[in-house]
Amino acid sequence: MELEQKYSARPYHDLNSPFSVDERGAFAEYIIHDPNKMPSLALGATIVIKDKRENSDVWIAGRIVGLKSISPFNPQRQSLLYHSDETYNPNSPIDLLNGPHTHQPMIIRVELTREMINKEDGSNDFISSAIQRPPSAASRLIFPNVTAVTGDTSPSLEQILDIKQNGLELGMVGFGNSPYESNNKFLTYRWDIDNLDNKHIFIVGESGSGKTVLLKNLAFQIRKHDKNNRVILTDVQGDISQLLLWDMDNILKPRLAWQRKVYEMFENSKSINYAKEYLAPFQLVIPKIRIEDQDTDIVALKKLANKQGVSVQEISLRLHDLNAPSDVEYLYRISSPQVAGLLDDIAEDLRNRGEKITIERLDLALNRLLSRNTGATITLTTNGLAYYRSTFEAARRALFNLKYYFDKDQESLKTEQNPFDIFKAEGTTILYLDHLNLDERLMWEMQLVKWLYEKKKEMSNTYVFFDEAHQIIPSSEKNSFGSPGVFERLRSNFEKLAREGRKFRINLILSTQNPKDLHEIVPEQCPTRIVMKINPKNAKYAYLDDGLEYIANSFGQGQFWIQSPFNGTPDWVRYIALPPLYRMSQWSLLEKT
Repeated sequence: MELEQKYSARPYHDLNSPFSVDERGAFAEYIIHDPNKMPSLALGATIVIKDKRENSDVWIAGRIVGLKSISPFNPQRQSLLYHSDETYNPNSPIDLLNGPHTHQPMIIRVELTREMINKEDGSNDFISSAIQRPPSAASRLIFPNVTAVTGDTSPSLEQILDIKQNGLELGMVGFGNSPYESNNKFLTYRWDIDNLDNKHIFIVGESGSGKTVLLKNLAFQIRKHDKNNRVILTDVQGDISQLLLWDMDNILKPRLAWQRKVYEMFENSKSINYAKEYLAPFQLVIPKIRIEDQDTDIVALKKLANKQGVSVQEISLRLHDLNAPSDVEYLYRISSPQVAGLLDDIAEDLRNRGEKITIERLDLALNRLLSRNTGATITLTTNGLAYYRSTFEAARRALFNLKYYFDKDQESLKTEQNPFDIFKAEGTTILYLDHLNLDERLMWEMQLVKWLYEKKKEMSNTYVFFDEAHQIIPSSEKNSFGSPGVFERLRSNFEKLAREGRKFRINLILSTQNPKDLHEIVPEQCPTRIVMKINPKNAKYAYLDDGLEYIANSFGQGQFWIQSPFNGTPDWVRYIALPPLYRMSQWSLLEKT
């Protein structure tokens, strides 16, 4: 559509309120006399302004940050002095006529983001630069075409947002409750992972926002993009394991007209084993628990996996795979702070003698020292340090508590292979943690982070998903488990993996519904941020721009803001996802057995 045929908004400024560009940013206001002729008006929507500069067209891209209705009359507010019963309304004939009383202009406040000038090679491409000066009185605000239109020299939405031609398909552009559509096609946002150096992602969304569905779809897109990509997902709520049901109707049932179109697009390309083609080979990893604590859900899940032909691996943690016993000090369940040092000293002595560090050997060493020394203090012969006898007794109680978590698989104690080496497998691996308590989940996720860092040179092109990330990278010591040293260890382990792991192409996808409990280092290390439905009070912890949190609070399932500066999306853009992977309740999943 030619610019002259498009409905436009005019500048709304005067001598007392001119447009300006200063240290606070670049903003402008435009007035539209019939908002109904701009159906795409919405907070956060992308607009384009046409201006003249040195007899050449200049296009200024921007984002709507405010909308305000005003009265066409001089007073801001007016009310009738005469009120009557609704059955007797002398104003009814007037309501049927157009006039000043029905005129409702609207002010559009926009944040200017970049200037775009047509290239001189006739390619209809643009050169983008920072805002140099405010728009003039001759400028006009319009909504861009979704895609480039022949004969129209204005930049399209696809060009303004710098939509990539290749990459993972995360969602469709749409600033309302439905995506933009042009010629029966949607404008799909693609995350160009092949040309990104830092691929860490930070995802925020409260319960019911569609976060888990987005995570599963992201895993699917990663494997679909390149079968050499390795995907590891931690399942703390039992819903990630639904990926095992690849042969069910995984397409979300359409509810609205645009959803039916997307549904038909997927149906035309979907085979019976649509998800399996890309996600396989599958591997389900289940931490071992004691026989007397066997979970009935675990039994049902293993039956389901066997029915689907999925490899099931049950593994147990070994104490000698830790750097030191104090790595799991929060599991000691004792009050004596000296126990951690005592167990570390004895473990170091065993290591120096070439022996494996096991709970049994540590207990034997403590028993031997207690039986040989009858005094109130006992001195270690290896380093000359003295500990109270009560500390030795407390250390034995700590080892008893560790038996619940470590060295439960006697066969694994006989081999040199680390149980975590099964995560080197190609394809999609799910670490099922739903049957564990919070302390156990924390321990397993910490050990996975540690193992990934140690094996980073062998784990290229790996994408690791951590749900409920605030539990493993808490915001402060009071939100972590155990002693203050545990908090520092959690933060340090993640920071090392985030900083150095990405050099070896180990990429982290971290999601949470409690961003205020998450350490600030997470958004700092994750340049790509996705915010789904969220409480406005939590929005500031997700680094969402002011004003956008109220829109996010009203999001439906699957809607999200995304910011990915290195993918050409430095500003928050609204998208609507319709992932092909279905989600059901955990109970319905286990009923499939």
